[in-house]
Amino acid sequence: MNVLKIGSTVNEIGRAREIIGIAVKYGFNDWVTKSGLARLLVTKKRLARISKFTKWERMRMAVEELGPTFIKFGQILADRPDVVPEELRVELRKLQDEAVPMPDEEAIAEIERNLGHPVSELFKDFDTKHLAAASVAQTYRATLLNGDKVCVKVQRPGIDKKINLDLILMRYFGLRSQRTHPEMEAINLVGVIEEFGRTIHKELDFRHEAANVIRFGHNFEGDPLIYVPKIYKEFTTEKILVEEFIEGIKVSDMDALFASGCDPVMIAKNGLHLVFEQIFVHGFFHADPHPGNIFIKDRDQIAFIDYGMMGTVRPEHLQFLGKYVLGYISRDAHAITEALLQLSGKRNFRRFKDLEFQIHDMLAHYKYLSIDEMDFGKVMNESIDIIVRYGLRIPPTVYLLVKALITIERVAVTLYPEIDFAKEMQPYALDLIRQQYNPRKLAEEVFDSIKEYYKLLMELPSDLNEIIHKIKEGRFSTQIELKGFGPLEEHIDQASNRISIAIVIAALIIGASIISRYPDTRWIGTIVFLLAGIFGFWLLLKLFRRNRF
Repeated sequence: MNVLKIGSTVNEIGRAREIIGIAVKYGFNDWVTKSGLARLLVTKKRLARISKFTKWERMRMAVEELGPTFIKFGQILADRPDVVPEELRVELRKLQDEAVPMPDEEAIAEIERNLGHPVSELFKDFDTKHLAAASVAQTYRATLLNGDKVCVKVQRPGIDKKINLDLILMRYFGLRSQRTHPEMEAINLVGVIEEFGRTIHKELDFRHEAANVIRFGHNFEGDPLIYVPKIYKEFTTEKILVEEFIEGIKVSDMDALFASGCDPVMIAKNGLHLVFEQIFVHGFFHADPHPGNIFIKDRDQIAFIDYGMMGTVRPEHLQFLGKYVLGYISRDAHAITEALLQLSGKRNFRRFKDLEFQIHDMLAHYKYLSIDEMDFGKVMNESIDIIVRYGLRIPPTVYLLVKALITIERVAVTLYPEIDFAKEMQPYALDLIRQQYNPRKLAEEVFDSIKEYYKLLMELPSDLNEIIHKIKEGRFSTQIELKGFGPLEEHIDQASNRISIAIVIAALIIGASIISRYPDTRWIGTIVFLLAGIFGFWLLLKLFRRNRF
């Protein structure tokens, strides 16, 4: 027997009990069990304590108590209108990636263990007081032997194992929720969890973040408007990241910006154009450009930090964004609807007119505002909410794109309230549309299509011969997939389980009757009969509770 597997199973059971306990603590006992047994665990005192909070507030509080994996998952769900309702998204946006700092001695020991040398040998100076602490990592300020000032990011020991364990349990509870609530199949909760798992595993390997910074630096090489921190690859491992320490002013510190002679208007415009260039030109962008991640160096140079969350843009997503921006500027509901349907992969949507009317009605609410007064991020969010209500799905990577645009718009508006976000983006959208309809590009696409059709015609005779040959040899088979029978299978499975229980109960009653005939074994028969009666009563109670009679 595998001892490690037993230990893993014990950990899973322990963590599962903890998750269930927190769910019950915040009043989600119906989620834990449908039988109502968990209600016995919720005392009147506990009910009184949580009754002052709304359901959504209690969900957010539970997520905070569950720890880093669930907090990060909640932060992602906050930008997913296709998965959670708006009321819950509002609460999830309040989640902060903060944690109680681990002891500095423990963090320094982890740095030394990963780099193989004492910090005194690696660094000329090392500040033993942590600079910042988050749920996954802790950062320190240091000076290398050559005098370069650096930021040392160290991962919390064992956090990867905790996150892996939580992901296993999240997937289990996600599958369970989809089975007990068939209506949740549409949002594909398990798929969202698996996608989150892939994302967080990348974030747990600091070499990915280092590669992001290097790639980002190559994209903006020679651009005087942006400063990209240097990565020290010789000190960077899976658990340790050493990069240049950025000396600058946080973009949110308006007093310091004015005192240093910075021009907030130019910073706002340059910041927007740098993000637009990341998206429209390079297709690789900083997905979390909030004020804490943007510094100003030398009065006008912009430096982004924390490259753990980056987004990539597919060409078709850029085409959507270009069409959407132009439709937004002209307040053209038809163009916006076409762009949104292109994004969701539904070019021929039978409810097109209804969807267009909803978009038109949404735009009508902003008639009293000029384009420069409108909130682009808010309108885009409302547009996505509308198509989600129509059962249309958006590619997950697009949510990162929308989040980045909304975040940088808020930063720019804080610096320069009169800035026209859509107008600043318009040249990029127009250039994208011009490229799309460039005669040379159209000719290349037509040529590629002709090549594909030519290849199809050339391969058609051999494909037909292969099909005919298989039919002659009796090896031709077809596969038919029937959808929509999931609930029926579940009901049949439940019915068969109940029949099995009923047969076992009947067998116990008959056996108890036979055993009770003999004086020496009568007490055994009585016990068996009582057990059969308890199980039978429990089964009848469940059937009556679910109105099966």
